[in-house]
Parts: sequence; C-alpha cells; structure tokens
Amino acid sequence: MEKSEKTQPYSWILGIDVSKQSIDACLIRSSDGQIFENKFNNNLSGFRHLKRWCKLQQCECDAQTLCCMEHTGLYTRLLVHYLVSREVAIWLESSLQIKRSQGLVRGKSDRIDAQRIARYAHVYQNNANVLQISSLTLEKLKDLQANRKRLLTALQMLRTSAEELKQFDPSTGKLIDQTNREAVRGLEKSLEKVDEQILGFISEDESLKQKYDLMLSIKGVGKVLAAMLLIYTHGFNRLADGRKLACYSGVAPFVYESGTSIRGKTGVSKFANGELKKVLHMAAISSAHHNPELKEYYARKVKEGKNKMSVINAVRNKLLHRIVAVVNRGTPYELELKNS
Repeated sequence: MEKSEKTQPYSWILGIDVSKQSIDACLIRSSDGQIFENKFNNNLSGFRHLKRWCKLQQCECDAQTLCCMEHTGLYTRLLVHYLVSREVAIWLESSLQIKRSQGLVRGKSDRIDAQRIARYAHVYQNNANVLQISSLTLEKLKDLQANRKRLLTALQMLRTSAEELKQFDPSTGKLIDQTNREAVRGLEKSLEKVDEQILGFISEDESLKQKYDLMLSIKGVGKVLAAMLLIYTHGFNRLADGRKLACYSGVAPFVYESGTSIRGKTGVSKFANGELKKVLHMAAISSAHHNPELKEYYARKVKEGKNKMSVINAVRNKLLHRIVAVVNRGTPYELELKNS
C-alpha cells in the first residue's frame, strides 16, 4: 500500500466492520459530518444492496469515497475487489492502530466498531494508505505461492518415502516408487502450471514486472526467488532496505556476547522466513559457481580459511543487497559497476 496523494478531502467516508457472515457500514458525509448506518450480508448480493443504500444517501461509491476497514484476511477480500472495481479508495488499517488513536473506549458491537472505523478514517484521511492495484495482484500471488509450497511438500514427501525405503527394502521401495510415479508426474505438472500463473500475474502488472526483470539481471537470481521476494516484500514497499531484508531472510549475522564472560559465535536469526532462506541458499550456491564476481569472492574467502557455510551466508547477504540496490535504483545490474 502507498500513502494517498489526494489533497482534497473525500466527499464520503465509509467505515465497514467485516465479519464472516455480515458487514456493518457507517457512512459519513464530509460536508456536514452526518452519519448513516446499516448492515448487509458479506456476499455479492449484500454488496449490491450496500451500493444501492449508499446511492440513496447521495453517495455514488466512486473515487470520491474512502472506504476504511480492518485487516481480516479472507473475510474482506471479495468486498475489496467489488469496491476497487468501482474505483472506491480502499484503506486497510490495523485494528491496533485504530484502537490506539481513540484511547479508552467503552462498549463493543459490530455497529459501534463500524462507527469507530469511519470516524478514524474521517479524521486521518490525509494519511490514508490507499490500496493500489499491485496490492491486489500480490494478494493473488501470495495465494499461488502458498499453493506452490503445498505442492512442493507433497512432492518431496512422495519422493523421500520411496528413496528411504529403497535403502532397507529395495523391492518394496521400487514397488512404491512405481506406484507413486503417476502422482509425482501430476504434481510436477501442477507445479509448472502454478509457476506459469505466477509469472502471468507478474507480467500483467507493469511495476511488478519491472522489479522482477531487474532482479533477474543479477546472475544467480532465478524466477522463483524473484517472485518470492516480490510477494514477501509486498512489491518492495516493505523491507526495501538491504539490512532489514537480510534479517527477515535469516542471513544477517548477529553478535552473541554479554559483558566479558559471554562470547558466543556470531549467528543468524532463528525467527526468519525459512522458505525464503532455503530458496536464497540455493541461489547463493548457484552464484558461487556461476556468477563471476561471487565465484571469485567465494574461492578467495575459502582459500583464506573461512568456513564454507559462513562464506555462502555472506554470498546470500550480497545477493540480497544487490537485489535491493537494483530495485531502488531502477536499472539492471552491471558487473563492471560493482565490487565483490
């Protein structure tokens, strides 16, 4: 999400409290602060009723309307898509931020919550983080990435079970391998299909495609890593700093010491994104063999007596910093302009 560049106040503020089955709406007319309230079903029919109700209050539900709601995951998704298609400005705010802005409040109901959200949006509309089209694409990419992870897990389980059994019972292991062969082929095809869909959604968004291509200009960065970084950094609107991204990916080294008595080994965070770290590790190994600069760096450090895994971790760190650099700079990576 990006901060709204709108300088004029919105004509209408729509605060919505979303639950699984229903949505409570509180509409504020900016000109005089008058409030209108109603409740609708959380489905397409309910959204149409919401739009008709807004029109009765002279609100067209268009670009002059700011709709604010709390992050509730899947429950808000259909409503967000419906309103975005009608050019309504969408602001997804954290419930904690809204609560903190209002101090101590009494009473709790869906209707009261909708009022609080509307009043919050009315007061702070100039600071609204309005949802961009790229955010909707990233939402789809996140779902596809989650599905890709499930397919990979299933594929690895089928392959591993047969391979392990072959070591102790070759005949049974071979039988299971043959039995699973069709399922493995099916999962591999599904995985290819998901990768195609991910690339398709990225290609449809100009901003995401540009960042994706910039990352691929770095030798060793593949399609899977580039797509994952777009998803987990929210199109580099978050974690757009090399150090922060390295921490999130579990490759930034931290010193472990206290006073003069405790001096442990320098290590990395155990609270990192393990999936991203795994893919980044494979990219680092590839870079250490095929990227001219990083290949020379890896060989030099190993020759100096450095631990190989520590050097690989340094390569991972370098890759991330180069990725952030090309994305922020907006130009492809060039070997002669970089130092190892």
